[in-house]
Amino acid sequence: MAPRWHLSPSPAHHRAARGVLTLCIVFVATACSPLWTMYNRDLAHTGSDTSAPDVVPVASAWSTQVDGATQGQPLVYNNRVYVATENDTIYAFDFKSGAIVWKTNLGVPVRAATVPCPLNLDPVGITGTPVIDSNTNTIFAVAVLAGPVRHEFFGLDLDTGAVRVDVSGDPPGVDPQMDHQRPALAINNGRVYWGYGGADCGFYHGKVLSMKTDGTSPLVYTVPSVNYGSLWGTSGPAIDPDGNVWVATGDGTSRTTPDKTTSLIKLSPTLDELGYFTPSNWSDLNTTGSELGSAGPLILPNGYVFAMGKNRVAYIVKQSAPGGIGGQVASLDLGCRAFGGAAWTPGMVYVACEDGTRAISVTGLDTATPTMSAVWRGPSDARGPAVVGSNTVWVMAPVTGVLYALNPTDGTVRQSLTIGHAGNFTAPTIANDTILVATDARVQAFRHPG
Repeated sequence: MAPRWHLSPSPAHHRAARGVLTLCIVFVATACSPLWTMYNRDLAHTGSDTSAPDVVPVASAWSTQVDGATQGQPLVYNNRVYVATENDTIYAFDFKSGAIVWKTNLGVPVRAATVPCPLNLDPVGITGTPVIDSNTNTIFAVAVLAGPVRHEFFGLDLDTGAVRVDVSGDPPGVDPQMDHQRPALAINNGRVYWGYGGADCGFYHGKVLSMKTDGTSPLVYTVPSVNYGSLWGTSGPAIDPDGNVWVATGDGTSRTTPDKTTSLIKLSPTLDELGYFTPSNWSDLNTTGSELGSAGPLILPNGYVFAMGKNRVAYIVKQSAPGGIGGQVASLDLGCRAFGGAAWTPGMVYVACEDGTRAISVTGLDTATPTMSAVWRGPSDARGPAVVGSNTVWVMAPVTGVLYALNPTDGTVRQSLTIGHAGNFTAPTIANDTILVATDARVQAFRHPG
C-alpha cells in the first residue's frame, strides 16, 4: 500500500532518544576507520574532529574526476568516500587510493531553462549533501529528476550502490518546479530530514520534509509565510540532544506581519512547531533580503543554539525557549554576511563570512548570559564553511580555488594548496589523517607526505 502523506503531524508527547555517532579513538594513524557520515560530522553540525592528528603540511594523495559539479560535502564511512553530483550520480571511492568502487546514476538532471524560477545552478541534480545511516548500511539523497520535473528520495546500499529506496519526494503541498532542495540531509532515530526552498521568484513556502529510512511515513512542515521563507542554508537541519530539529529560514515578502521568515525555528522529531526566534529588525531584513537562513543553525553545548546569516549579526538562543521576536540571550554584530554553516570547538565558533572566515569567542555557556566577541578574520577569499581538526581550521576559497589551513588561535595561514574552482558553499571533510575536498567535477584527498 502506498504511504499516506501527513501534512499536519500529530503532536508528539515523548522525547526522542539522543542520536549518537560512535567515534573511534585514534591511537595511531591507521588504528581505526574514519567517520564523517553527515554534513559537518554530527547532529549538532559542529564540523569538528579534535581527535584528528595534526597533518600540516599535507600533499596531494589522489584526485579523481566525476561526471558533474559537486555542491555537497564528501562523506566517509568504512574506508570509503561518498560524493554526489549535479548529474544525479552518487560515487563511492576507495579512501586510500581514490579508485572508484561504484557509481550509480539515478536519472537525468533538470536544466535551468525548463523550470520557471531556477536556482543559480545548471543542471540541478543532487545538491544537498547526502547522509549515511550505518544502522541500515545505506546512503540517502534527494535527487531532482527531469521528465517530468520531480524530487525523488533515494537510499543506496553502501557496499554496492544498488538502489534500496526510491519514493517520491513531492508529497501534497510540494511544488516540484518551485520548491528546490539545497540543504544537507540529516538523520536521527530512523528518520531522514531535509529542507526545500525557492529562488526568490514566484510563490512558494519553505518546507521541512522527513521520512523513515524505508521511505514510508512522510511528514511535512510548511513555513507559515506570506510568501518565501526558503530553507536553503547549505548545512541544513541541525538536531539537538532531545531529537528536536532546528532550521533557519530565508527572507519573506511581509513587512508588517511576522510570519517566521528570516527566523530560527524549533521543530519536534515529528515536525510539530515548538518555538522560534526572529530578529527584532525582521521587517528591515525582509526588505533588504538579509535573511538569517543563508546558513544553517549550529547546536551549542548546555542548551544553546547559534545562528547567523546574511543579517550580519550572530545570535545565541536557548534551546528550551528560543525567545520569539528579539528574544536572543546574546548577539554580536560582525558586519559581514554569512553563508553555508558554522563550526564549533570549545570556546570558539568559526563563521563562513563572504569576506573571509571569522572566529568568534564564546564564553559563559555554563551560565544564563553567554557572551560573544570577535577574535580574527582569515584570508579574504576564504569564504567557504570551515571545519576544524586538531590544530587547524580548514576552509576553501571556492572562487580562487585554494584550500587553506589556518591557525585556530589567530587565523594565520599554516598552509595553502591549489585545488581549483568549487561550489560557493562547499566545505572540506576531515578523515583522520586525510583532508577531502569536492571541487568542480573532481574529488581530491590530501595527506601528510610522511
